Parts: sequence; structure tokens; C-alpha cells
Amino acid sequence: MAAEAATLFTWPDYLVMGIMLLLSAGIGFYYAFTGGKQKTTREYLMADQNMHWFPVSCSLLAGFISSSALLGLPGEIYSFGTVFLLSYIFKPIGVVLALVLFLPIFKRLKIISVYEYIEMRYGKVLKYIMLVTGLINWLLYATLTIYGPALSISVVTGMNIWLAILSVALVGILYTVIGGLKAVVWADTLQLVVMVFGVIFIITYGSIQGGGFQEILEVNKLSGRMDILEPSKYLDFDPRVRHTLWGLGVHGIIFLMTAYGYTPQSTQRAIALKSNKDMIIAYSVCAIGTIMFGVLCSMLGLVIFAHNRYCDPVKNGDVFTKDQLYPLYVMQVFGHLPGLPGFVLSSVFCASLSTVSSVLNSGAAILLSDCVKPFRPHMSDRSATMISKILSLLLGVVSVILTVFARYFGTSLLSMGLTFGGIFGGSMFATFTMGIFMPVINNRGAIIGYIVGSLYAAWLGFGRLVHKPYVYEYPVSTEGCNITDADALSNLTSPVYDPSSWDIKSHYRSGVEALYDISYLWVGAGGSLVTLIVAFVFSLILGKSDDKLIDRKLLSPLLFHGCCWIPNRWKRLIDMGSNLTQQRDTEKIDRTESMSSEPKDGKINLALETDEDSVHQYNIKSSEETTSSTSHHVDDNEESMSSRL
Repeated sequence: MAAEAATLFTWPDYLVMGIMLLLSAGIGFYYAFTGGKQKTTREYLMADQNMHWFPVSCSLLAGFISSSALLGLPGEIYSFGTVFLLSYIFKPIGVVLALVLFLPIFKRLKIISVYEYIEMRYGKVLKYIMLVTGLINWLLYATLTIYGPALSISVVTGMNIWLAILSVALVGILYTVIGGLKAVVWADTLQLVVMVFGVIFIITYGSIQGGGFQEILEVNKLSGRMDILEPSKYLDFDPRVRHTLWGLGVHGIIFLMTAYGYTPQSTQRAIALKSNKDMIIAYSVCAIGTIMFGVLCSMLGLVIFAHNRYCDPVKNGDVFTKDQLYPLYVMQVFGHLPGLPGFVLSSVFCASLSTVSSVLNSGAAILLSDCVKPFRPHMSDRSATMISKILSLLLGVVSVILTVFARYFGTSLLSMGLTFGGIFGGSMFATFTMGIFMPVINNRGAIIGYIVGSLYAAWLGFGRLVHKPYVYEYPVSTEGCNITDADALSNLTSPVYDPSSWDIKSHYRSGVEALYDISYLWVGAGGSLVTLIVAFVFSLILGKSDDKLIDRKLLSPLLFHGCCWIPNRWKRLIDMGSNLTQQRDTEKIDRTESMSSEPKDGKINLALETDEDSVHQYNIKSSEETTSSTSHHVDDNEESMSSRL
């Protein structure tokens, strides 16, 4: 059943894959020599803020889907069943919440770096802590998306792994450095089209070859992989169960809210759009596209199992991880057709390119805005653009160097990618959310909360890699691995799931190791919860009466429109303009004067001469008018983006 003779690339495959890579590079050259020729930061980092919603939505989808989903999700379905599909019910909710709650604030502030918001809200210390951890997180993720696909394709096709790594990395670096955000966005669009077309083509051909998709579903149902139809397996509140409805829901919403709401890649593209209307359309398309691509990759996993139901490639030694099943299937089915495997598998490289280019371009924008510009505030725009290109190049080189250590990551692309996202992503999610919705959180509490939450998530996430939890895998067979006769294969029995083998709770550990049995889905959510609790407690303990008021522009408008109730103590922490400032000063004088029965030094008790409503009644609607003196810091952000960069 294993088709060793058809698992090597031929020169037509290399040619086709090379053409696909050159097309991406060509987009970079096109934008390097047209328009403004990438000579300004406004064009290079923000695409002149004139992008149409279609390429931006494609770019967002391609960047966040990445090769971890394209390779990891079919392997996930193949080994562990279809329950993971439930997460795609909730993920679009995360996209919509990011669009409604968070992106309008960043777009209104006109900031290209999300860490600028952190500085405005919490100060420079937390800004640089989050900037460093954020860059580490995304560089590790970019490294994973380069190394994983390169390893999978090299094992299956015989391509040298370093040829695969350098091909993707150098092409991604090239068109990002010379073409800027415009090249990244349009290259992502091309790559998404190739990815989607490749997956649909494989599913269609595989369904026909397997006797129709209904037959494929029956085969998978017999083996237990259609466990999405068995609610008893995922309607469980035990956090140690790998996939539960609640775990998939919470993780899906937090992961996508963070990805589309707080990441540099997302905010950079939101700024690049022509209007708020385009932003709404682009992110709505992303919400729908997320569901569609998740379903397609899951269907691909079902097709691959149906094809290999008599001979599991992992147990037979054809491949050594389930992430390599998709490339192997392509070579098994199309290996005899020169050039076709190269075209189909180029979609895997496209998935890597889209993630890498997004990280390089947005990373350069952040480093320029937050690390270079503060020390050289008067540099020319041409110099800033050149520095941005150098930063993109350096980030690309670092990503390539890190691939040397990527082999130590282990486990699957999908779970590893989600673990990386959860380690710092959970604390980042909590910190931004608290900043926008909880005025009571101050800079001291936020710093302690972020550090403690990140350390907790890192300990749990990496601890699970060392103390691996038990994971139930559905049955596979190797009976047909050495059989080539079709009639003999038809007499074999497809793997059958035995319900009595579902005894996952008997494998749970006790003591400290029991914590490592917690599902990877709760790593990020746990980090968020720890961050929130610690930040809240220490904000109350370390809060001072003379803490700087929080500019209302840094908070969600929902807090001021009557739909959200907030305590009076929180309201007094918000700088609403002259009314609130007068109220706070008056209350201080009132408290001072109340200590004495008579005015001192001829001072008049201002509380008696002030309108009672302005002192004792907090009216949010009356606070809509603000003075420039009380919102000076945020008003500075109303300047054009190009001048600030």
C-alpha cells in the first residue's frame, strides 16, 4: 500500500514549485519599482493607507492560517477525530469581537504598533516587556512554520531540508524587504488562492477515488473518527480532557480575538485599509473564511485516512509524524504525474511564506516605531524607510538561524503552534482587555500580572512537552502495507473503533504531574485568568490616590454609552475632561474642609458654592466634551502616521 516508488520529486516538480516561489518574488519586484517605489514609511509599512478590503482579508487569512493548520489539521483529524472542528463554531466569534471591541480603538488612535497603546495605558516598562516577549513569540512561530513544512516535504519527496528552508526564507525575505506591505498583502492573496485550490483539488480527487465522500464518511465513522457526533466525549467539564466543547470554545475565541485584535499584523492591516467600511468587510470575510478553511482541512484529513485505512504510514515507517501525512498522500496519489505534486505541495510553501512575510513586515514596523524612533525622533522619512528594510532583513535572518533549534520542539505543528500562541498570547489578551475595559488596573498591577501570567503559561506549556500527557488515538491498521493486489485489499477489514477502549481518565496522573494533564487548550486561557487576577489584586494593593487619570480615548466607548455598569471608584480613575477634573479637585477640598468646622485663612468652602450635581453626581453623557490639556498624550496620536514614523 505504501508507494515508496512514487515518493520522490522529479525535475518538473522542482520547476513548478520554483515558478510559484518566483511569482511571489515577482510581486515584490513589481511594487519595488512602481508607485512610490517604497521610499516612504507610509507606503512601505502602511501601503499608503489605501488598500482594498479583498487583498487585506486574504492576507489576514493566509497569515493566520499558516502551515500549522494546512499540515497539522489534517493530521489532527486523522489521529484524534473531528471534535476539533467544533472550535470553528467559536473562532468567527473571536474575529467579530476583535472587530467590534478592539480594532476601532487602535484605528481611532492611529497607532501602527499595538505596543504604543500599552505605553499610553500602562507606561514604558510594560510596553518593552510585552514588545520583547511578543517578538520572541512571533519569531518562534515563524520559525515553526518554516521548519515544519520543510521537514515534512523533505522526508516525503527527498528534497534536501535546507534547500526547502532556504527557498522559503529567502523568497519571503526578498519580496518583504523590497516590496513592503503592498507586496506582502498581494503575495498573501496569491498564496491563499493556491492553498485553497490545492486543498479543494485534493479533496475532490480523493473523494472520487474513495468511492464518494459518503463512503469516506462511513469509513471514518466506523473507525470512531466522526466523534463530533458523540456529545458524551466532549461535553465534559474536566480540563484534562483534550478536547471539550468549553475548551475549544474559550480557546477559539481568545486565540482569534488576540490574533485579529491585538497582534501587530492585524492592526497594521487595519490601518492600511481605506475606510472603516472596508475594515468591517475585510474582517467579516475573515470570519467566514476561517470556518471554510477549517472545514476543508478537516475534510482533507478524512480523505487521507480513508486512503490509508489498511496501511497507516506512521506505523509502517513511511513517515514519522502525522504532519507529514498530507505531503505523503499527494505523492502516493499524484507521484506518477510529473509536476502535479510540485504544484499541489507548493501550497504548503505558500502557507509558510504568508506567515513569515507578515511577521517580518509588522516586526519591522514595531521596531522602528517603538525602538528606533524614540532615540532618533527627527530622522528623515527616507532614512526611516531604509531602516525598516534593514530590520525586515535582520528578522528574517534570525528566523532562519532559529530553524537550527526547531527540531527540538517536537510534537505536532498544530498543537505546538497553539501552545506557542497560548504562552504569551493569553497574558497579552488579558492585559489589553483589562486596559480597555477595566480602569481600575494600574501600571504596577499590570506589570506584575503580565509577568506572573506569562510565567505560569510558559511553565505549563513547556512542562507538557517534557511530561507528555496521554492522548487517545483512534485505531489504525498495517495489514495492507505489503499487499499490492486490489482484490486482496478489498478483502481486508477497515479499522473498527471499540468504545471500551475510550478510557482516557484511567491514564490521568496525580500530584504535580496532574497539572501537565491539563489540555493544551487551557494554557492560554489559564494565563489570561492568572494575569487578570494578579493584576487586579496588585492594582488594589499598590494603587495610589494621586495616580494619573486614564484618558477616556484609551477605554472602550461601551463604558460611556450606558450599556456597561462600572463602579463609581472606577469612574473616578478616568479623565473625562474638565468636569471630572473639577469634580475630583472639589471632592479633595471638600474632604479637607470637612475636618474643620470653620474655614481657615479666609478660604471659602468650595463644596458649598459648587453645583451639587457637578460634585456628587457622575453623568457620563455630560463628559463627552474634553479639553486638549487633559488628553494631550492621546491627541498627539492624531497626527499623520507617516510623520510619526
